[in-house]
Amino acid sequence: MKNKKTTVGIIGGTGQMGQFFRKVFEQNGCEVLVSSRNTELKPVDCVKKSDVIIISVPISVTVETIKSLAPYAKKDAVLCDLTSIKKEPCSVMLRHSKCEVIGMHPVFGPGVDSLKGQTIVVCPQRGDKWLKWMLNIFQKGSAKIKITTPEKHDKMMAIIQGLNHFSTLNVAHAMKNIGIDLKETLEFTSPIYKLRIAMVGRILNQDPNLYASLEIDNSENNEVLKAYMESSEKLFEIIKSKDKEKFLKYFTECSEFFGDFREESEKISNHLLNEIVKIEK
Repeated sequence: MKNKKTTVGIIGGTGQMGQFFRKVFEQNGCEVLVSSRNTELKPVDCVKKSDVIIISVPISVTVETIKSLAPYAKKDAVLCDLTSIKKEPCSVMLRHSKCEVIGMHPVFGPGVDSLKGQTIVVCPQRGDKWLKWMLNIFQKGSAKIKITTPEKHDKMMAIIQGLNHFSTLNVAHAMKNIGIDLKETLEFTSPIYKLRIAMVGRILNQDPNLYASLEIDNSENNEVLKAYMESSEKLFEIIKSKDKEKFLKYFTECSEFFGDFREESEKISNHLLNEIVKIEK
C-alpha cells in the first residue's frame, strides 16, 4: 500500500456526505473516484478500479446497491458503507464480496468542517489490513473512534436516534393537534423551552426521508419504542390520578438512572442557555 497511491471509490460521492469524505481522503494523498447515477464513471467501473470502496447512498437503497456492486470488488480491496444502520448492510457486504469489509457510521452531518472531535462508529467485519489504514486516517483527523459490532451499534442507535427522534416528532405533532400558536409560546417562554423547541425545529428542517429510514429500518427500534410508550402511559396515569407519591417515585427512578451525568448535564445546558440569552440581546 505504501508503494502506490491508494484509490478510493465513493459510490454516491456527489452527495454531501460523499463529498465530505472525498475531501478527507484527498487530504490524505488518495486518488478519489466519484460515481453516482449522474456521473460519467459508472458505479461498477468505479468499484473495479478502487482499493477502498465506500457506499454512501440513502439507507433505503443501501442493501440493493451493495448487492449489485459488491461482487465486482477486488479480493485485495476493502468494502465499506456509511449508513446509520449496520446489521443488514454488513451482512450483505460479507455475503456478496470476497474482500475485506468494514461497516462505518459517521455520527455527524456533512455540514461539519472536519473530522476533529467527530465520532465515527466502526464495525470491523473481515480482515485487518485496511482497518489499520482506515483508522490511521481517522486518527490523523482527530476523530473519535468507537469500535463495536453491528448488533451493538443498531441497539445503541435505537436509543440515540430511534427513541429521541420519535419523542421529538411526538412533541411537534402534539402541539399541532392542540392547535397552539408556536410563535406565541415563545413569548411566554424561558430560554430552556426555546432550546428544547429549537432542537425540535432543527430535526424538522432536515430531509424527512432520512428520518423515516432511521425510524422504520432499524429492527431494534420496536422494542425501544414499546418501552417508551409504556413509560409514557405510566406517567400519564400517575398525572391523571393526581398521585404525587407515585410521581415522586417515577421522578426519583429517572434521576437515579442518570446518576453523575445530572451534574454534567446542568453545566452543559447552563452554558447553552447563557449563549441563547446572548444571542437574543
